[in-house]
Amino acid sequence: MPEVLASILADDPVEVLRQAHLASMAGADWLEIRLDTLPSDIEPSKLLADIRLPVLVTCRTPRDGGEFQGSRESRRQLLQRWVDADIAGIDLEAWEEWVPDGVDRLPVVIRSYHNLTGVDANLSAIRDHLLSTGANLAKIAVTAHDLVDAAPVLDLLGQTDQATHPTIAFAMGEDAWPTRVLACVYGARFVYAAVEEGLETAPGQPTVRDLTGLYDVRRLTRSTAIYGVLGNPARESWSPWVHNRAFRRLGTDAIYLPFTTSHPEAAVAMLSRRRLRGLSVTAPHKTALLQYCHQLDEETQQTGALNTLSFWAHGVVRGNNTDVIGVREALLEAGLSADSGQGVVLGGGGAARAAALALSQLGMSVTMMPRSLETVREFAREHDFQLARLDADLLMELRPVVVVHATPVGGSADPDGQLVPDWDIAPGTYVLDMVYQNPRTPLLRAVAAAGGVPVSGLGMFLAQAREQIYHFTGRRLPLDGLVDLVGGR
Repeated sequence: MPEVLASILADDPVEVLRQAHLASMAGADWLEIRLDTLPSDIEPSKLLADIRLPVLVTCRTPRDGGEFQGSRESRRQLLQRWVDADIAGIDLEAWEEWVPDGVDRLPVVIRSYHNLTGVDANLSAIRDHLLSTGANLAKIAVTAHDLVDAAPVLDLLGQTDQATHPTIAFAMGEDAWPTRVLACVYGARFVYAAVEEGLETAPGQPTVRDLTGLYDVRRLTRSTAIYGVLGNPARESWSPWVHNRAFRRLGTDAIYLPFTTSHPEAAVAMLSRRRLRGLSVTAPHKTALLQYCHQLDEETQQTGALNTLSFWAHGVVRGNNTDVIGVREALLEAGLSADSGQGVVLGGGGAARAAALALSQLGMSVTMMPRSLETVREFAREHDFQLARLDADLLMELRPVVVVHATPVGGSADPDGQLVPDWDIAPGTYVLDMVYQNPRTPLLRAVAAAGGVPVSGLGMFLAQAREQIYHFTGRRLPLDGLVDLVGGR
């Protein structure tokens, strides 16, 4: 069973104890105390007496991403003092030839290798060298600048027999951190965590609370199925909160992770070689992955964009677009009648195409107002939708019953933005803002002030997620039961 190891880097004992308490409360199994900046004259046994978790120590120099500035001899003396204080484990670098006295009695002896600039090609040889030093656990931490750079790490884990070659391997980096969780799927004993947000000791380190709660890494095994959301970025998505909790509610042995990459085809190829069973697909990859599909549902064929990939037996990949039903269900839930009238879509990407199709299915005449007309000209022609420039006066002339905003404006990267700030909204107009993380975006506030009907994107998000869960598991959760799955966001 994987264990969560909280890493602490502090410059005074009081702070170490404070973080140790927080880590214990959050559910950590072990502590790693980094000795880099801790005063060398403190008494280890006194500090350890106040810590309830087993403690592993290490002392990193700058060449391995650490901060220790003393001599090699003073570093060795420091580590020896902690070994003599009866710690539970030690981590020594690959280049360190010295071994502390008494290290053979420690339950955990790690030899580690760090690459702060890239990913080595010979990871299996590095792992074998680490274990040849007498360590009972090899740790390899490399640096990936894009998720797909971490492919050699996953290859190593997939080929490793943890019983004979106990190995922790992951890629550091803001976009590569899911490899830390995937290492647990492949049997790695430890996953390194930050005590809390803002106390990371390495790039991309997740928190103890996320690993023990949201991702529940202790239950992961080699039989766990892999799912995720693929985008650029994907880290802001709420999908992991919904899908991981839905899987647990349904009793499904699966993990769902955010995969950020600028190379979607390579990422799918890298992940699908393993136990990848499904992906939610978000901007800007909704059209790029059509080529991977052997089957497409009608909505995907009509929009030319997908948001769901399901990996079936015998290598069959199916593409679905659940955004269409998400838009439709959100508007109907808000009280809109399926009737004729004018519907307007602001935007021209994959989400905008899904919104246009949804409005058409509701019996509306559709006008699309993209930021660039060329992005949807052919799509609009195929479906007999009108195209218009993005203009407030023209929007008012159309007198729409429904407006769907399908761009990122007003989202986390632009929380104060409004795509058409001078639009004079008519009372009674239904306005769905697909930006779901904020129920009161500038646009929705303006709609409410004008007497319109603001429709939060959260309803659309949950409705499309419900359909994705069905495609992934063959089971549907009640729509009104999904709202609590995003609790804590």
